[in-house]
Amino acid sequence: MPHCPHGFIPVLSPRFPLDAFLAPYAAHLTGQALISLPELLSAPLTRLRLPTLNLLLDSGGFAALDPRSQVTPLPGGLAALHLPDGRRVPPADVLQAAERTGAAVTFTLDFPARGDHAGTHFAANLANARWTLAQPRPCQVFASVQPGQDLAPILDANPDGIALGGLAPHARNHPHLTAEVRRVRDQIGQLPLHVFGIGHPKGVRAVMRAGATSVDSSGPQRRAASNRTWDGTHVPDPALHERVRLATLNLQASVQAAQIGRAHV
Repeated sequence: MPHCPHGFIPVLSPRFPLDAFLAPYAAHLTGQALISLPELLSAPLTRLRLPTLNLLLDSGGFAALDPRSQVTPLPGGLAALHLPDGRRVPPADVLQAAERTGAAVTFTLDFPARGDHAGTHFAANLANARWTLAQPRPCQVFASVQPGQDLAPILDANPDGIALGGLAPHARNHPHLTAEVRRVRDQIGQLPLHVFGIGHPKGVRAVMRAGATSVDSSGPQRRAASNRTWDGTHVPDPALHERVRLATLNLQASVQAAQIGRAHV
C-alpha cells in the first residue's frame, strides 16, 4: 500500500546520468522519488533503473517559467502547458501518466502565478485542480497551489493533500518560507502538505518546522554538479564516483534536516 509522502524527497530525471547513479541511494534513504512529467516525456523512466519505491509524479507546470513555453486555454476554464519542443500537456495527461507509471501520488497541473499572468494563472490553476479532483483517481492526488492563493474552493473538492509551489525563489528567506507554509497549514487542518523546490538543509528544516509533511528538490545533485556539498566542501574536478558521493552526502543532509524539522513540530 503506497504511503503518504513524508520528509525530504529527491527529484530525479531520466535525462541526467548522475540521477541514475543516485536512484539506489534515494531508495535506501527515503524510499521515495519525484519525477516531473516534462522530464518523463524527454527520456524513458527505465534510464533511472529505479528500485521499488514510492513514485511521485509532478505535472511540471513550473516549466511555464521558460519563456519558450506557453500556457494555453482549454474549454471550461482549464489550461494546458505547451513545452518548447511543441508537446502539449493538458490536465488529463497528468492523470494518465500517473496511472501508466504506477505513481503513488500525483499533483494537479498548475502554473507559477507571477507578474501580469498572476490572475489568469490563479483561475486556471483552480479550474485544473477542481477538474482533476472530480475524475477517478488512479492514486493520491494533491492539489497544487501558489503562495497567497485562497484554498477554500480547492478544499471543497476534497484533495488527498495540498502541494505548495512558488517558494523556490525565496529559498533563502526563511521567515517568508515559514510564514507561507504556516498560512497554508492553518487553512488545511491535518491534510498532508508538500512543498516544492526547497533542498538546502536550512530551508528544509524551516518548512518542516512550519508544518510541511514533505518537501522535494533536485538540489543535492545540482550542488554536486558544482563540485560541492551543502556544508561547503569543494572537490576540484571530481571523478564520476566522487561526484556521486557528493550528491549522496547532500541527499543525506537534506533527509536528516527534514527529520530534525519534523521532530521540532
